[in-house]
Amino acid sequence: MRTSLVPAALGAALVLATAACGSSGDDRAVQALDPRTTAAVEQYEGFVSEQADQLLERTTTFVTAVKAREVEAAKAAYPLARGPWERIEPVAESFGDLDPRIDGREDVVEDGQEFTGFHRLEKDLWVDGLQPDSAAVADRLLADVVEIVARAKAVELAPDQLAGGAKGLLDEVATGKITGEEDRYSHTDLYDFDENVKGSKAVVDALRPVLQERDPQLLTEVDARFAALDAELEKHRTDKGFALYTSLSKDEVKELSVALDALSEPIARVSGVVAAK
Repeated sequence: MRTSLVPAALGAALVLATAACGSSGDDRAVQALDPRTTAAVEQYEGFVSEQADQLLERTTTFVTAVKAREVEAAKAAYPLARGPWERIEPVAESFGDLDPRIDGREDVVEDGQEFTGFHRLEKDLWVDGLQPDSAAVADRLLADVVEIVARAKAVELAPDQLAGGAKGLLDEVATGKITGEEDRYSHTDLYDFDENVKGSKAVVDALRPVLQERDPQLLTEVDARFAALDAELEKHRTDKGFALYTSLSKDEVKELSVALDALSEPIARVSGVVAAK
């Protein structure tokens, strides 16, 4: 997924440029003057900062286990370390080559890139066994996470970018998690699925006062669809976490897909409400 969430300087330049070019710029100017949208952006940027801190903390735990060659501990830490990343994925993915280095799947090799990061270590842990360079891969992952955390904490967003991110996270589920392609070695896709949904919900929570004022019926529908999707996900949660994705039947995957599609439709309308004057 490549949701456009630009850093501060570029974001400011884009807002200034569009402000001189008709209705799109006018809409952004109105957004900037609305205290509800300003508060929404501030709340979500705070959420991003908190998740960035968790990403660093959990990745450190994961990397420590990998380097100590504590395979079971590393396996347990893997889906938890990825959680904060998945919640703020549109922001994290906006920083160029850091995204494929941290979260690139083995397919990136076809594009001439090195297979590294979370999914390389996932393959080492579940398929190939820890390799002589696994510790070095883990060190690089942590260094890349440190860099992306610093960038994420400095990002400045516009209200319409928040709304687009909410939809983008659900699109990420539809194209990666619901297919079982994301965590193809560990089959922990439901963890990522759940975290993407939580990330989308965090955007809606930040925009809640805006939506309540401008389209309360849409907000009610969105909340109901989130609840329905959460209920489907909870069917696959055990006392040890989520079930492996490979344990789901075709009918169970279809039920998740239907609930996801039902949520994506009203979420797609949020951007229009936020952009409205």
